[in-house]
Amino acid sequence: MALTALIAACQTEAESDRLRATLPLLGQTLIEYQARLAIRAGASAVLVLAEHFPAALAAAIDRLRRDGLNVEVARTLAVAVGRVHPDDGLLVIADGFVGSGRFMARVIEARDQALLTVPDDADHARFERIDARARWGGLLLIDGRRLREVAAMLGDWDLESTLLRRAVQAGVPRIAADESGPDGPIGLADHPDDLEALEARLFAGSRGEGGERDWPARYLYPAIERVGVPPLLVRGVEADWLGIGAVAAAWIAAVALALTEWRWLALPLLLLSGPLAALGRRLAATRLIEPRHAGLFGPLRVAGGVATLLVLVSHMQAGAGWGVWPLAGLLLIAMVAIRAERRVLGRLPGGTVQPWLASLDGLVLLLLPFAVAGYWLAGLVVLAAYAAVSLFAAQREVAARLAAAPREQD
Repeated sequence: MALTALIAACQTEAESDRLRATLPLLGQTLIEYQARLAIRAGASAVLVLAEHFPAALAAAIDRLRRDGLNVEVARTLAVAVGRVHPDDGLLVIADGFVGSGRFMARVIEARDQALLTVPDDADHARFERIDARARWGGLLLIDGRRLREVAAMLGDWDLESTLLRRAVQAGVPRIAADESGPDGPIGLADHPDDLEALEARLFAGSRGEGGERDWPARYLYPAIERVGVPPLLVRGVEADWLGIGAVAAAWIAAVALALTEWRWLALPLLLLSGPLAALGRRLAATRLIEPRHAGLFGPLRVAGGVATLLVLVSHMQAGAGWGVWPLAGLLLIAMVAIRAERRVLGRLPGGTVQPWLASLDGLVLLLLPFAVAGYWLAGLVVLAAYAAVSLFAAQREVAARLAAAPREQD
């Protein structure tokens, strides 16, 4: 059964004729955030119901389509009904709804019908009241058949309210929104000021979404992200550019070291590459966007790091002899094997990739104190030992998960 997300973009913000759907949120419009959230949660298409299409709304829909999202437009309820099959699921998203993807996931997991609710209190006064104890939380899961029934008798009534009332009368199961738990914040925006606190909490919740997270990404880069990402969101900077910058910094380090032999020019560039990549990942996660070339940035950046290592070792050979090459070989072989073990762990049930395992950024940061003290050879020895120990730990974890798999299946 296909699932379509229905977003009505009809309400205007307080004291203005601007649509709620075009309010700014996390560097994009609210409707873009809602649509991306719905697609991530499992919707196969987004249907926008709007009588009028001002330039801001049309531009937002164009951006969604350019990013490959299946977004359709309906100017009337009759057109919307024709776009939804009676047997398909329909996720109704309230005009102005703001919340994390966990709320949508919980509602969609109901698979049949579900209604998200919030308490009937002063903090949720903007939400539509259902009864004396609850208000509608802005998400409703029904099927296309119910949409047809409501459309047949709707007249000039409000679609959202009518769908909601019919669902309540039919006894659709309710899911209470727990804002104090991992689901995060929920709100109904009517003015840009309403979004400030919600935006801060949503940004905090975007930390750690997707990708492997080594110890620099967990413990060092978040402070940089908290300072660097908000201005990037406001200025509309694309995450791709930060990924390109991270790759460029790694390769410029290799080229600069090869041409000048200035190790203190190459090392800062490698150090800069990590935060740039982290900013790009966090920016994309906050906007719910997958960078167009995300699959290339990581391997290309690692290749730049490898090139820098090989150039560095070739320079160290003059003073330390040929013994530096076996160390470099051990380091590279261990890192390739660790990457393979990471992929295996990611496919095993219960497999955990420990954050302290060796990674490009971890190796660069570990080398820094040895470089400052002038002990480059000692630093290379420590890096090789660190990579070898990490490989041993990753292999033990894989072996433990493989041994536990038959017992868990039993």
